[in-house]
Amino acid sequence: ATLLAELEEVRERGVAHDEEERLAGLRCVAAPIKNLDGNALGAISVSGPTSRMTGDRFDETVPEELISTANVIELNLNYS
Repeated sequence: ATLLAELEEVRERGVAHDEEERLAGLRCVAAPIKNLDGNALGAISVSGPTSRMTGDRFDETVPEELISTANVIELNLNYS
């Protein structure tokens, strides 16, 4: 139930956060790249040390940049 709730949050936000689950001292934000049907074709991510991936940078700035970049990639894949 916890996993399903977390996956729903990721869908709503449009990004997933890795808060040192994989490796201590490293944080990551990832966004999907989707086709016109909404199916994931892949993903892009940004990783960095916890000392630099903090606060608004981790919660807002990087996610916004990733979503924007994913949108550009999607446009190029789907309409080129």
